Amino acid sequence: MLTIKRLREFKEYLESGAFIEDFEMRPPDGQAEMLDLIDLLFETCQKADEILSSHFYRRWGDKVFKDQT
Repeated sequence: MLTIKRLREFKEYLESGAFIEDFEMRPPDGQAEMLDLIDLLFETCQKADEILSSHFYRRWGDKVFKDQT
């Protein structure tokens, strides 16, 4: 399971510029792996958005529609 601590560390790694430094120092296959990591992160965020949006829409949407009737 991904922890808040690890996610914060990765965010700091990106913000510090170390990710780009590491990226530029790697051979092409290492760069591809790093890009795959970022792609997977985007896919994970999109999936989390879909799941949470669906969950909260069901919970709050039902309440909103019931309150209007």
